[in-house]
Amino acid sequence: MEETYPVESYPYVSQLLKCHEYFAEYKKVLSQTLYKQEAELETKSTTLEKIACMMGISLSDCTDLEQKCSISLLENASDAVDPLELKVKSEAMRTDDKLQKATRTLATAVELKAIKAHPLQYEKKLRDLKKMSIPTFKQEPNPSPEIKLPKEFVMIARVFRPFKSHMGSHTVAHAQDFMLLGSQNLVDFRDKIKCMNDDLPVGEAGPIKDHIKSGMFFFGNTFYYDGRVLTNINYGEVIERWAKEKPEMKLGPFEHRDMAECKISDLEIRLGFPYVFMHLGSCEHLVTFLDARLMNSEDLQNLDEYPLVVETENEVMYCFACDVHDSSYYVDDDQMPTKPVNLCEQCFEVFYKRNGVIPPSTEEVYYCKFPRKGTVEEKSEEVSESSD
Repeated sequence: MEETYPVESYPYVSQLLKCHEYFAEYKKVLSQTLYKQEAELETKSTTLEKIACMMGISLSDCTDLEQKCSISLLENASDAVDPLELKVKSEAMRTDDKLQKATRTLATAVELKAIKAHPLQYEKKLRDLKKMSIPTFKQEPNPSPEIKLPKEFVMIARVFRPFKSHMGSHTVAHAQDFMLLGSQNLVDFRDKIKCMNDDLPVGEAGPIKDHIKSGMFFFGNTFYYDGRVLTNINYGEVIERWAKEKPEMKLGPFEHRDMAECKISDLEIRLGFPYVFMHLGSCEHLVTFLDARLMNSEDLQNLDEYPLVVETENEVMYCFACDVHDSSYYVDDDQMPTKPVNLCEQCFEVFYKRNGVIPPSTEEVYYCKFPRKGTVEEKSEEVSESSD
């Protein structure tokens, strides 16, 4: 495929990425640097021992530091003593004593002392103070006090709307973005892909996807076919026969693999390069891999939920600004509350039109117009008309 569509034509394409080898080597480097202490931490039984290990100090020094940083030391009556020289107090203070000492410096405590004579007001004030002190934060999906080297890596894949080669340079909108795990098979990815043509009715027999279940990925020079059903067609064999009949095109040789036996980690791909997914006999979709990284704590930790659809095509994408009209522009601008955003024609002109002219897109403010929605056949007719 790279011989037919040279890599040099795509300036933002990465080097060839052998997923399994790359991340195995990457994790090896991390295990000797950022995660060097992980093996040693697993030998520690208590939290204090693990903290001492991460801080690089002895357990006795960590215990001493814990005592000197104890919250109970905040109740000490002495003002001029160095906090590091303080000793832990064993005796407890009465509530009235704490209030009396805090009254000297805290205006809130002065107010509390003044209204303590009125029990109902006093209790209400305490409740209000407690509410004010409750922090708001976003809980991590899987918070953990320990730092562990991730075992999984994530691939971000993008699948575009149906595409035909004679559509020329027309922009093709993407349909879905996925998060794939390296340990998953290609059939898991294939089953999550949705296409507008899947639900085309076949008389009274139901949607076409229930009758034509063949599918194929084409990465590099390898055809990955869906062999789960005996009647499925290996589109790669059909294409290879066609290529042998046209030796002048210099296509091949090709390899064939069952996608049920191939994991994402087995792929050798280039980030940003256009690959192909084919189904329903002749329905083709461009597929690109946008990113590859190790899984982190902010990702969904339930592996059964993957492949995860992180973005999908909507029949109507309402404008981010007015939420009334259908979107016409994709805008990536730091001045927007979020980026990227979708804007309708009217809102886009209000934001960016100057003296009756819309300035060209730049690196700081990038925008492009969505292609007109319609079927593949309609777009194909537009291309043929323009070529005539």
